[in-house]
Amino acid sequence: MNETSETMQNWHLLPGTLCTPAVFTPVLDCLDIGGAARLPFRVDLPTPAAYAPQLERRVTSGDIAIGFSLGALVLAQNLGALHAARAVVLLALNPLADAPDNAAKRRAVRDRVVAGDGEGWVDENLAAMTTDRGTRVRDMIVSMAQSTIDLMPDQTELAICRPDATAQLVATDLPLVFVTGAEDQMTPPGPIERIGAQARNAAVRILPGLGHFALLESPEHVAKAIRSGLSEVLG
Repeated sequence: MNETSETMQNWHLLPGTLCTPAVFTPVLDCLDIGGAARLPFRVDLPTPAAYAPQLERRVTSGDIAIGFSLGALVLAQNLGALHAARAVVLLALNPLADAPDNAAKRRAVRDRVVAGDGEGWVDENLAAMTTDRGTRVRDMIVSMAQSTIDLMPDQTELAICRPDATAQLVATDLPLVFVTGAEDQMTPPGPIERIGAQARNAAVRILPGLGHFALLESPEHVAKAIRSGLSEVLG
């Protein structure tokens, strides 16, 4: 895929938990995607299937859908609704169903964030989120978390109730690009490596030294991985 055609697409942006669409800004800047082509998608419904009508209506011929973490999960669960997309880019995806014993932990995090201690939770879990040991990425995550408190109840239920997306990802004819940090402790790369090896048309990029928030840690490397992945699956 050449750079000119890449920058002409509409990009539909599905951010993750505690994230606004600004999580994609550094990467899209590196890809030279214009502001008018950046179409944010609000992740505010509690079940994967609830997103299908919006995705089918909004993602039209030639568009690219890109999701990070929970947003990538939404896309992976709704590949049938994305039939018109030119490609689907999945950053830091966990394609597996949530473990049953995670529900209580997730709801405890929800309650803590809704009560106003999102910053404290981020600080306690920062080492699992990012390999960046400065304050830049941390401050960006905290700022986004403070702006998305109202989304936490529905996003928590969405994460809990999701089914396994492996079969859909392997069977789809859609071009898929998976990008994950090699040091990602929240959505480790193993599952997508296995899926990528079986999928019909997929490119997998595992980025050394980067964590869950790779797209903030090193947006230029993530952008390069996306660009090369799209070139591989689109020709």
